[in-house]
Amino acid sequence: MPSVSSPEATELVPVPPVEHPDPALRRVVLIDPRPERRALMGLLVAQCPGLSVAGMAADLGEAETQIREKQADIAIVEIQMPVADGLAAIAALRAQFPDLRIAVCSFHDEAATREAARAQGADAYLSKPLSPRDLFAIAAGPHPALAGSPTP
Repeated sequence: MPSVSSPEATELVPVPPVEHPDPALRRVVLIDPRPERRALMGLLVAQCPGLSVAGMAADLGEAETQIREKQADIAIVEIQMPVADGLAAIAALRAQFPDLRIAVCSFHDEAATREAARAQGADAYLSKPLSPRDLFAIAAGPHPALAGSPTP
């Protein structure tokens, strides 16, 4: 199980991507510009049955490569990114990977942000801090509805 390198450590050790995951697991690429947040999300995802960390990316370009190479099933996208903002990243990912499940992950939990994410192609909106329950919902169904919206 991933952990910090020592009790005195101040840096998290990132969860290494799984090279040959169980085919029943859904492969997740974590997209966040901050390495410490990718590491924390990776630790949480690694603890969720049904999910495995396939890759971690700081920006859209890295994410596209990771998703393609690792054949990811799910992308968890931070909406605030410096190069291509999260909304533009969602639209680009949806255009390139129509079957990819895209979940937005953000501290910003306003209705307008949720609606903008949905309009760009997001399947789910997770509020930080993440909870295992949120991740179970992502793993459980084909396309969980955005919170606050009716399930089709």
